[in-house]
Amino acid sequence: MFLVFFSHFSIGLVTHEKLSTQINTNTAILRQILAKLNRDNPDVENLQEVAEGKTSTQSSQHTIYKPGNANDGILNTFSHTTGEQSPYWEVDLGRVYKIKQIEIFVRRYCCGDLIRQLDITAGPSHNLMTRCAFYPGPAKTGYHLAFECSPIIFGRYVKIQKNGTSNLALAEVKVMAIVDRTVG
Repeated sequence: MFLVFFSHFSIGLVTHEKLSTQINTNTAILRQILAKLNRDNPDVENLQEVAEGKTSTQSSQHTIYKPGNANDGILNTFSHTTGEQSPYWEVDLGRVYKIKQIEIFVRRYCCGDLIRQLDITAGPSHNLMTRCAFYPGPAKTGYHLAFECSPIIFGRYVKIQKNGTSNLALAEVKVMAIVDRTVG
């Protein structure tokens, strides 16, 4: 019985060593790919999420589901409006950023079909908003949607507005911006 156990243990070590070597090889390849991507697109390394914890508002509030739940960094909380014409959610980033991408996380357990007919806009003031994207939807429960703003939008405000009469429920919204990291 001891020999069988020892033999099985040795096989386990060899397998573990092979697996560890493969992981190290894959990690090295991934680092090379990321280095090339960063050389070809220097903005990638300066991309940063800038909406978390910032002041957000929405057109109405359904029970306890506050607008700040959609940019608190927690996927299990969410914002939710009441049923109304053209419901919206908006975040004030506090200053103008170079907005490259806006991400929307759909609730995990419900309501993916509420994410449809969305105008996703950003701008330096409420009267100078530019469309980043339009999402016809509908989304599915648990989706992670990413919208590239091309060209980059200089914006302090990001707004997600639904066309039609319904409600809007967002698990999380991330705003990815190019942040200058120069040391002064």
